[in-house]
Amino acid sequence: MGQRTVEYAKRLNWNKVANDYLLYRNGYPASFFSRLKKLGIGLPKQSILDLGTGTGALAIPFAQQGALVTGVDPAEGQIEAAYQRSRVMGLWVNLLISPAEDTGLPDHAYDVVTASMCWGYIDKKTGAAEVSRLLKPKGLFLISSIHWSAEDGSVAEKTNDLIASYNPDYGKKNSTEDKSYGLPEWAEGYFKRPIRENYVEAISFSKEAWLGRIRASKWIGASLLPGEVEAFDREHRELLKGEPEEFQIIHRIKMEIFQSV
Repeated sequence: MGQRTVEYAKRLNWNKVANDYLLYRNGYPASFFSRLKKLGIGLPKQSILDLGTGTGALAIPFAQQGALVTGVDPAEGQIEAAYQRSRVMGLWVNLLISPAEDTGLPDHAYDVVTASMCWGYIDKKTGAAEVSRLLKPKGLFLISSIHWSAEDGSVAEKTNDLIASYNPDYGKKNSTEDKSYGLPEWAEGYFKRPIRENYVEAISFSKEAWLGRIRASKWIGASLLPGEVEAFDREHRELLKGEPEEFQIIHRIKMEIFQSV
């Protein structure tokens, strides 16, 4: 499954969704960054490298908190969007076009390395070695994710069914299982057993924001042909006609924090 995910990622075109990503994928709620601060991540003057940074969903909030942030991503369009966003906000984030597995950045230069919504797309064997090389002694490695939950009868469940009708690679239901694991095989020799935190939070969307959020997803904007994206968007808009103008979507937020050995 892991290799299949990596192979699928190679077919995705994140440049196509850079604008929607910037406008509609706002990332994590404030509670996420508050929890991370208590766990020693996102502190002022802390040197942080964000892998697969996209439009800066982690990099920019960390910079707002006073951290010294570098973000890398292989998609030029995503890096350009992150640059424009950080510039508008008056922030300095060092943004580079680079794969996570071979950044070319200096050894042991970072207090923290982060990977949000991207670790499943990275070759874990080479990725773990690269993260270990980049971290300072006892540095922290954060893997995090945020996924909407398709509760029965919810807007998200209806959206899920529509996505599945357009993209056969899509699982009709996002997993809601909460499992606990020991040290993953890829982490052996590089990291200690992680701290794990999982929690649930309702996030508000307007109809337009939800349309954009889904259009920016890997299953739609990054996967389908332009005509297919337009057809999906029309059908999704029709599906939402009977919904209120503002609604909440349950999200499951997960984090794993490893310390380098």
